[in-house]
Amino acid sequence: MHNIICMVLFNSREIEYKRPFGAVRAGEPLFMKVVLQDEPACIRIRAVFRYETGEAEAGWLEQEGDTQCFSGILRLNTVGLCFYRFEAEKTDGTFMFIGTPDGVRAMAADWLPEWRLTVYERNFETPAELAGGVWYQIFPDRFCKGKMAQPRPVKGPRIYHESWEERPLFTQDRPDFKGNDFFGGNLAGIREKLPYMKELGVDLIYLNPIFESGENHRYSTADYEQVDPLLGENEDFEALCREAEGYGIRIVLDGVFSHTGANSRYFNREGLYPGVGAYQSKESPYYHWYQFMDFPEKYDCWWGFDTLPCVDERSEDFLDYIAGEQGIARQWMERGAYGWRLDVADELPDEFLEAFRKRVKNTAKNSIIIGEVWENAVEKVSYGARRKFLLGNQCDTVMNYPWLEAIVALLKTGDTAAFYRAVMELLESYPQPVLRVLMNILSTHDTARILNRLGADFIPPRAFQADNYLNEAQRAKGAELLKKAALLQFSLPGIPCIFYGDEIAMEGYGDPYCRGTYPWGHGDREMLAFYKKLGAARQARRKDFAGDCTFVSYEAKRLIFDRGGVRVAMNFGQVPFYVEGEPLLTEKYENHMLAPGGYGWFLKK
Repeated sequence: MHNIICMVLFNSREIEYKRPFGAVRAGEPLFMKVVLQDEPACIRIRAVFRYETGEAEAGWLEQEGDTQCFSGILRLNTVGLCFYRFEAEKTDGTFMFIGTPDGVRAMAADWLPEWRLTVYERNFETPAELAGGVWYQIFPDRFCKGKMAQPRPVKGPRIYHESWEERPLFTQDRPDFKGNDFFGGNLAGIREKLPYMKELGVDLIYLNPIFESGENHRYSTADYEQVDPLLGENEDFEALCREAEGYGIRIVLDGVFSHTGANSRYFNREGLYPGVGAYQSKESPYYHWYQFMDFPEKYDCWWGFDTLPCVDERSEDFLDYIAGEQGIARQWMERGAYGWRLDVADELPDEFLEAFRKRVKNTAKNSIIIGEVWENAVEKVSYGARRKFLLGNQCDTVMNYPWLEAIVALLKTGDTAAFYRAVMELLESYPQPVLRVLMNILSTHDTARILNRLGADFIPPRAFQADNYLNEAQRAKGAELLKKAALLQFSLPGIPCIFYGDEIAMEGYGDPYCRGTYPWGHGDREMLAFYKKLGAARQARRKDFAGDCTFVSYEAKRLIFDRGGVRVAMNFGQVPFYVEGEPLLTEKYENHMLAPGGYGWFLKK
């Protein structure tokens, strides 16, 4: 049994002991310092870093004079998530092992958990000009129905709503429902609303899938080369990109590459397309894209849905079709797309992600790739392997579900310390290039609307969500908390992403009710005015919101942190407290005192 050191000073989150803060570039100088107290003399301390690949790196920290302070500059050359600890060599030749009991502080004993450190590619960069910006997410069928020419004939049956105000259909309405009800939102409608989005401070639009598909969500791609007829033509997408550029807005597409639709030109289960699909013949040029267990009826499909046959992303033909020299990725970027959001990125193999990045970045160096990952993307394990999404050769960033959950928990419990820990986990884990463009969300097409999550007493079961609406008191509660949630979303490192309609307090529980039509001319005008103030203030202080995040206080239900010259403060307690600075956007603030329930942005002096 090794001795236990009573006092060991090392904190992975304080630059006095480790710098730079958080993740490091491969080969970058890494300063580390450990201080031993109340312990017999030690000669030196060794930092040991181990990787899951079996590789390891180590370096010695030298004693500073005759003190028990040991420091040194190390360089790690292996890219990946590593785990590290310290070994203190005593004068008698024995070692003491120093680890962490809680992910931050240090102790010494026979065995303690190790710290984690992300080492990423030396040359990894993301588009710096995006930092401090604002995203807007649009579900195309439900946003705006603009004027367009008579659409091309569609493949397969579709249901058309007579009124824009109707609610989406689901299996509770008809058991054989297949997600094929359409309201008619289109690319022309999005073009019409570009001035509106500019008023919100938006400079990036993320579109849910626009490619041809028989289902309203369009995640069952039928033809990667064509815009869905109900949305318009390929030329309409090009026009949207050109017009958006005039407003300083970029367009990002949703890429669905883990599966296609069964009724696609590639699989063609019901023969809707003139060519020969994989379902129809083993001689089809697309046959090797898919994995049949018993041709043609039994095949690998996404989460068991036979309407979504999985593709083999490692298939040479498929990879070339999507990420090749003349592939889909390049085609749509040359039509004006600024980048891609990758659906179910954790189901795409490394080979595909790396080839896709090369093609996208070779097409436009400053483009962006966002991965759909619901957990800490550095720690994520899928299909038995630690994933490499954010190490420099795959995605630029990810959708930030962990901070969404942290914001909801904070607003429901007032536990500021837990919120601090949740935020710091990603700040410490993710590379700096990732953090500057992290997609910060409150709602998405896959979640209940943030208004419902904050205002409802509970989320009802799916069978009861269709006609379940918030009452007046619940809406008022949800709206009050939504303002706080939005302020946090616009304050944290990364880029806030508004899910269409959240800015007017749209409600809706799970899919498809979170995907209702935007009620143009209606909605919460006070909320809209608040979002416009957020967007304007953020754009005016863009450099501040592109900078570091420094926590000032997170105890006693006080939350205070700085983004450059902007101080963010929230009072979750029962006692007012003093906040220094010039009010920029505040609620319940008077005479430099932030009242219980108050929040705001302040310009630091």
